Amino acid sequence: MPYERLSSQDATLFCAEAPTAPLQVGALCLFEAGPLVEANGRMRIDEVRRHIADRLGRVPRFRQKLLPIPFGQGRPVWVDDPSFDIRHHVRSAALPYPGGTAELREFMARLLEVPLDRSRPLWEVWFVEGLEGDRVAVVPKVNHVMADGIAVLDFALTLLEPQPDRPTEAPTSWTPEPTPEPSELLLGALVDRGRRQLQVARQVASACWHPTRLLAQARTAASGVSSIAAPAPRLALTHPVGPHRDFAWVSLPLGALRALAKAQGVTLNDAVLAVVAGGLRHYLGDAGVPVVDLRPRVLVPVSVHGSSHGEPGNRFSMIVADLPVGVADPLDRLSASHAEMARRKGSAQTAITPLLFALGDLVAPWLLRSVAPGLLRGQPFVNLVVTNLPGTDDPLYLLGSRLLEAHPFVTVTGNIALIIGVLSYDGALGVGLTADADAIVDLDRLGRGIERATAELVAAGPAKAAPMASSAAQPSSPAPARVRAARTVAHDGHHGTAP
Repeated sequence: MPYERLSSQDATLFCAEAPTAPLQVGALCLFEAGPLVEANGRMRIDEVRRHIADRLGRVPRFRQKLLPIPFGQGRPVWVDDPSFDIRHHVRSAALPYPGGTAELREFMARLLEVPLDRSRPLWEVWFVEGLEGDRVAVVPKVNHVMADGIAVLDFALTLLEPQPDRPTEAPTSWTPEPTPEPSELLLGALVDRGRRQLQVARQVASACWHPTRLLAQARTAASGVSSIAAPAPRLALTHPVGPHRDFAWVSLPLGALRALAKAQGVTLNDAVLAVVAGGLRHYLGDAGVPVVDLRPRVLVPVSVHGSSHGEPGNRFSMIVADLPVGVADPLDRLSASHAEMARRKGSAQTAITPLLFALGDLVAPWLLRSVAPGLLRGQPFVNLVVTNLPGTDDPLYLLGSRLLEAHPFVTVTGNIALIIGVLSYDGALGVGLTADADAIVDLDRLGRGIERATAELVAAGPAKAAPMASSAAQPSSPAPARVRAARTVAHDGHHGTAP
């Protein structure tokens, strides 16, 4: 078959994307310059392109583009791009001298504002030279309709090696499948819609014959809905997203947080949420916002990729929970985060996710596309998103250059003006803070609040063996530079995937 139709989950995300708020996932990765640059400091971009092109046979989706159905009569399809050119997707840039944190932050902000070209495969990897400290920044950026955080991580791992040796890989031959005719796409979409409508009719008929089962399913859905029905607190974090972005990053000590979580009988993900709650407490409290009894609502994506790692697309469910920002004691915050997540996991919330993404099946794409962005801009249930991705404890290399740090990003959308991504790698948790620049004017302060909350939590617990990752705020213009730090690692008992 020369094409593949978008899944209902991918189609819903496709329709939810607003023109001024592209849905994009990726990471800021900092590498040793090493073999990635020439003696004069210029990127070996042609060699890098060959390396990536040789490995695209493992991920065929990255040579495919989206093709709409005539008259909007069905979900778009993935087709091979007959004019695929690796130069359009592996790009290079140079920071203005002196190439410090402020210049890299500005580059990231501009990059996150620009949507990917929908006439081509929906991904790019930017290689950024001119960075201080003998480093190179590598920034993969993928449209969310193409992949979630786990799928992007799998793509990145196909390009990296566990050893500094540079193994050669024979390029795979590739001949694009012919692009289907519009009439074929239209007919296929109508047949697909009829098949899905028949399936729904059968399910309804089956439910009528099994009213007890139908009642149980209805109760499960009602339980999930009731657990998030109350509106979230009114905060500046929940503000209609505009066209401007900001991105900050910090690194946290995985070893100390992992040991603390084990000692307290909670998961690492509970510790991450407690740290975010503490960071928000400092950030909001310092700005004069009353924090006593404050419980912002966080959306936590949960990966359902299972054993299907390596496959593109979105496979995640969602849990909506209250963050214990109003709890002053760090260990009490950790306990409250653990109890809240345990309660929410038992609330049947995950049963809602398939219903939401079934809109991609039941509603015409043109209609969903016309109403979904507006609904997201007014949703009252969620203040922010925290997504936690499992990485690796071992160092990784690209063409012999060691990956030093990795900080994920997920671009903001609707009225969720702050999304916090966490990725474990080689001894640290890399945290990426993506925000609407007009809604959150001092993102560095939130990063410092998260570091402060981490130090408080580690100091309060019995686990003191692993020291805090050192970091130093550097002055930048016009805003203070975000904190840089060590490196990143793998999680135990955490959720992981982009929202």
